[in-house]
Amino acid sequence: MSRLKYIYLSVPLLVLLSCGPLLSGLLGTGWALASVITPLILLTWGIVWMRLYSTGKARPEFAILSILPFAVYYLEKAGISSILAEPAWQNLYAIMWVAFAAIYIISLRPGHKEDKALPAAKDQVFIMMSIVTVIFSGYTFLTFAAELFTK
Repeated sequence: MSRLKYIYLSVPLLVLLSCGPLLSGLLGTGWALASVITPLILLTWGIVWMRLYSTGKARPEFAILSILPFAVYYLEKAGISSILAEPAWQNLYAIMWVAFAAIYIISLRPGHKEDKALPAAKDQVFIMMSIVTVIFSGYTFLTFAAELFTK
């Protein structure tokens, strides 16, 4: 999968997944939310998996890290799990967001035959998307953590 197609497919899905407080406010925390979120999570995982597989920059199994913090948030929001009540698990949740940012940045590196053959340090798309990914990851983590940890 070319990087341009990957960005066009994954960014809207990640933005929709990051609308957790809005979606849970509109749909509640029951089956309506699950029926909307589950396909989004699976599509995001599949797209990241395909990109990692096609570039060979990292093992495709690491694509699970791209959806793990979102899945934990929605499970906590639905009341299925209450593991984030303990401080140690809250630290692990922060590490999940760091892993999300790392695997997404790795997946953005040029390496597919349709990508431009530039080193990552000179690739402007990679640099811009890496900065956006770090900001997105930090902001979404803080938004989700503020809602989950202040119950």
